[in-house]
Amino acid sequence: MVTNTTDAENRTDDTDDGREPTARSTDGVSRRRTLQMGGLFAGGSVLGIAGLGADTATATCDRPDDIVHLEYDDYEDWDDVYRRSNGDSANLSLVSSPTRSGETALQMRIREDDHWGVSTHYDFDDGLFELTGRVHFALDTSWTMDGRTEANCRLWNCAISRGTGSAGGDDTDGTNGWSNRLYVTSRGTDPDGPFHLLSNTYHMDHPGWGDLDYLLEDEAYALGAPEIEPGVWYEFEYYVCVNTITDGEANHDGIVRYWLDGEPIYDRADFRFTTDHGDNIIDTNGPVGHYGGRYTAPRNLYAYYDDHSMALNGTFEFDSC
Repeated sequence: MVTNTTDAENRTDDTDDGREPTARSTDGVSRRRTLQMGGLFAGGSVLGIAGLGADTATATCDRPDDIVHLEYDDYEDWDDVYRRSNGDSANLSLVSSPTRSGETALQMRIREDDHWGVSTHYDFDDGLFELTGRVHFALDTSWTMDGRTEANCRLWNCAISRGTGSAGGDDTDGTNGWSNRLYVTSRGTDPDGPFHLLSNTYHMDHPGWGDLDYLLEDEAYALGAPEIEPGVWYEFEYYVCVNTITDGEANHDGIVRYWLDGEPIYDRADFRFTTDHGDNIIDTNGPVGHYGGRYTAPRNLYAYYDDHSMALNGTFEFDSC
């Protein structure tokens, strides 16, 4: 059983402007993770990817391990669901309006002249090799990114392996964490929108500050250039799969894919995230608000989230063998 944990021991928080790292766990591979490695990668493939070098002809038919749906109506406070790593806890709250479904949604605030809303995490005790997530999000009707030719704001932590290499401008070396995060950006548009999307990834082949893939026409890996209108709910789905490893070397086959309202918008399958399947895979995901880098929000900004679901070590729709 995978559970959410709020214990901050043996974690490294994700930051973009300074970090106080704590030691990562150095425990051996857990029984659950051993089973994952022997099952998920059985037959030498992860959704058709080149294998780990294990010579086996078996295949697994029981993916995903579990599907988790977070019904915000069932909780009294947001920190009953997610763990905070950065920002002010007061910037996130459960609200009755607007909602996408049910009676409650999450409201993220980023204060004027500040960077952080709050960075949150739904954690996986033993880590994952694959994660499929789905969430509805909306920007407040008054959302603006004025004051700069181009501004970016992080909205979602799609997949993070905790460690100093996951954020903050540190290099990713295959053992010290990595990450993929979704941003909204004003690149190529008016400061009042509609806005575009940006995928930011810390991986082994891009030292410092993350690799920026804008979801715009003629950009590599972009399958479309979706426009994000303030005041409109969107369904965002993401799939992240760690790379395989051969003789201790990371292969160029880690995957990140995005969909918006069911349409594919981003597909990249050449990432090298990790050289350590025991302690450097997917630890966490969840809502986040972080505006800019050396610049701050031009006014109080609000984003909303509803219907966060996750397929652990698989996808929501998986054909049987």
